[in-house]
Amino acid sequence: FLFVTVPNTDSADTTLRNLHRASSSSATLFKIDVPVLLVGTLDTLMNLSDDLAKQDMAVESVVKKIERTHQDLSKTEGSIPVNGISREHFTCNFAWDYAKYPHKRPLKELVTLVTSGVASIEEELRNLSTTLADKASSLSEMRRKKAGSMLVSDLSSTLPDSVVSQINLLDTEYLKTVFVAVPKSLKQTFLSSYHTIGSDLVSYGPSGSRDSLKGSPCVPGSAKCVLEDFESSLFTLTILKSQYTSGHYVGPSFKSGPSLDFLDLFSKACRDKRYVMKEYTHSPGAESRSKVVLEEGEAKVEHMQASLGRWCKAHYGEAFTSWVHLKVIRVFIESVLRYGLPVNSTTCVYQVKAGKGDVLQNQLVEMFKHLSPEEDDGEKEEGGEEFLPYVCQKFTLD
Repeated sequence: FLFVTVPNTDSADTTLRNLHRASSSSATLFKIDVPVLLVGTLDTLMNLSDDLAKQDMAVESVVKKIERTHQDLSKTEGSIPVNGISREHFTCNFAWDYAKYPHKRPLKELVTLVTSGVASIEEELRNLSTTLADKASSLSEMRRKKAGSMLVSDLSSTLPDSVVSQINLLDTEYLKTVFVAVPKSLKQTFLSSYHTIGSDLVSYGPSGSRDSLKGSPCVPGSAKCVLEDFESSLFTLTILKSQYTSGHYVGPSFKSGPSLDFLDLFSKACRDKRYVMKEYTHSPGAESRSKVVLEEGEAKVEHMQASLGRWCKAHYGEAFTSWVHLKVIRVFIESVLRYGLPVNSTTCVYQVKAGKGDVLQNQLVEMFKHLSPEEDDGEKEEGGEEFLPYVCQKFTLD
């Protein structure tokens, strides 16, 4: 689409007929009525003209974000209707919304009215998208722990009660049963050497020189494979929980040394060998509760996706109409800066035929070449764009 504004040399109807005759082979023309907006000072117009380029891109970005969000949620490529009609129909039959954008307000206020409304939509979209992303991330984490290999899954919610009932779980003052997930490729290595994991952790030396002999806290012969999946095996091991370090006398009294906890140290020693010591707290019915939590998480994400999809449909029209109004304001300001006051111009929308963009431009340049000063002929506008003898704003609907 092209929004084009040209000065009237005779009547608006004559200008429109000339525009139609010059471009009938390359585009379909639609006349739109642009209200005469409050112009203000020349400085205001020039500043607005500079700012509107950035604001136009910002509003377009919001429109595209809503489109992409809706497409991602609906898994379809169809466009969202604008106030019950297609985007193309709305653009070609544009009518200024006088109730929402009173044309008697100063131009600067009018632009702020348009852009602030879109900024509010963007903020709401950001918040909703962040909430959905957080819920989806939590759901993915629950699924990973539920369906992933035992190297990453949460045993408290995935280890069946039928398996747990067959395990003698120890948790005494000195001994504890731990679960270790082992990659299948390392299973035989683990079975032949698990009793040496953390071989420098426990002091087994005689009284007075306890640190002279070191060993693993793992009880030899305690390894038992309790479960296997597609890439790992889950073993139970019995390990020494802790050990008091050497004490000393303070006067006539003997002071015991601090207790050294082996659980974290043994876990690190397992990681060094690419094994994973898994945390586990037995809770009857945890597996079924985990399933319920997962289903609730899935329902919340589905509900949030549906809500965001409806939100996109409800707010897309508002963002899109704001964008078109901003385009119309831009061509109005540019036409005043270029053609002067009083306003005596015609604005139309071209729906360009496929592959005919350059043809239409050449036709319009030829038709309005008398509006191009000789010294500007063939030169570029500031910003590198080619100077055209008519006011033009491109409008692309992907």
